[in-house]
Amino acid sequence: MAYIATLGDQTHRIEIQELEEDHRYRVIIDGEELIIDGRKLSGHMYSLLVGDRSFTADVAAIEDIYTVACEGKSFRLKLLDERRAARPEEGGGDSRKGDKEVRAFMPGKVVEVLVAVGDEVDKDQGVLIVEAMKMENEVRALASGKIKEIRVSPGQAVESGELLVLLE
Repeated sequence: MAYIATLGDQTHRIEIQELEEDHRYRVIIDGEELIIDGRKLSGHMYSLLVGDRSFTADVAAIEDIYTVACEGKSFRLKLLDERRAARPEEGGGDSRKGDKEVRAFMPGKVVEVLVAVGDEVDKDQGVLIVEAMKMENEVRALASGKIKEIRVSPGQAVESGELLVLLE
């Protein structure tokens, strides 16, 4: 199956084919082929073996938005199958309701709130810091807007998918 992944301002075509061997996949990203051994460890934790490199990734999804934490970095991408990505109404943008919600991408503890109600934020601007798996992760806005509501405070434990901040 083919997908279109949008990461920041970059778009990539990804093809994934499950191989007959258990847990092995042929992944082609913009024409570059990789063979990946991928196994689900628990919840949203995955173990990936790419060539001779091993990775552990935490992958959380809310609708078509995926947040991947790997090697101390966090990435947020939009992933659509190729047919949906070709539809004009699937282009995304700030009008989608889900873009106005900032949700936790993994369980953790709020360390710091970087914004206040009434603040204007840009798309991809950090709005708070959540500590998860002994790493601090900046949680960013998926769209530009004005902070309407902050539902968490420093020290508060949050669950994956929990609504943290609401934009208008």
